[in-house]
Amino acid sequence: MAISRRLELHKSTVSRILSTLEHEGLVNQNPQTTKYRLGLGLISLAGVALGRLDVRAAAQPYLNHLVEVTQETINVTVLDGLECVNVERVASPKPIRYVGWIGRRTPLHCTAAGKVILAYMPPEQREALIQLPLPRYTKHTITDKAILEKALAQICRAGYATAEEEFEEEFSAIAAPILNHRCEVVGAIAVSGPTYRLSSEQFESFVESLLETTGKVSAELGFIG
Repeated sequence: MAISRRLELHKSTVSRILSTLEHEGLVNQNPQTTKYRLGLGLISLAGVALGRLDVRAAAQPYLNHLVEVTQETINVTVLDGLECVNVERVASPKPIRYVGWIGRRTPLHCTAAGKVILAYMPPEQREALIQLPLPRYTKHTITDKAILEKALAQICRAGYATAEEEFEEEFSAIAAPILNHRCEVVGAIAVSGPTYRLSSEQFESFVESLLETTGKVSAELGFIG
């Protein structure tokens, strides 16, 4: 087998790998030549990746202004499986700040961005996710499904979410959703920083600028609201 020789792997190992890839639609085998070629499943994967890049690119022009207004770290977050992942970040100019590096993965149920994404996703998908265990990270983490459902309903009414030391001690955040042309949530923008700077009053002062920013990014993605 040419693939086996090229990869320097045993034929049985290569056969198992190809069988798995074929099952997922990532490759398919020509029945006449028995050779493998890329499958249509790759198009779906590419579509997901491009969607995330679109969110990141659409948000970038507006993030620096939001940092100037809030003086706190800004993260753009998207859903990836059962977690959030940061795809863009602009750091606070202050020496003590929230890091939130690009590529960082965080839970859905106890972060501002995660709760926004949960609140705005289709009900069936949300219900399936909150049926899973809700791990406790701090004494403020919501681990009760009924309480979380009430919090998510309130997020939909308000248009934004807050998380005060729910995932990490001494850090809090406020986030709002990014929507696309199909009115689907495709991500969130979060303002994060140390709790001693982010009181409830401070969060209130950020709401207008945050919603203005997510509104502009959503418009870039075709949302009309």
